[in-house]
Amino acid sequence: MPNLKALPPAAPAKLSVWADQSGTPYLVQQQADGSTTFTPLETALAQAQTPSTPERVTTYREPLNTLLLGIAVVLGFVLGGYFIGFLAGAAGQRVVLVPSPPVCNTHRSSFLFWSTENKECQ
Repeated sequence: MPNLKALPPAAPAKLSVWADQSGTPYLVQQQADGSTTFTPLETALAQAQTPSTPERVTTYREPLNTLLLGIAVVLGFVLGGYFIGFLAGAAGQRVVLVPSPPVCNTHRSSFLFWSTENKECQ
């Protein structure tokens, strides 16, 4: 029974590094037609590292996404306020509004037999 976990045989490497007798490293490339190309390793590395221009990363969002995000944030604040109020009510804290009579100022004036009375309420 064959071992199913065994890897297939490796393909022959098309790139390798060799050094000549003086110790200079070369990049060896095997072409598709069977020929072999020797390139000094320093030259090959310099060609491979092309300077890259920095790309600007924008955080542009589509207007619909921005609108939906804003609605979600507002709705979250409103529901959060209701939730905090619910928790405060469940904890036994009650808010009671006691109506109070309006504060009124009465101005009275009289002259001989004539009298007036003005009420200013706030």
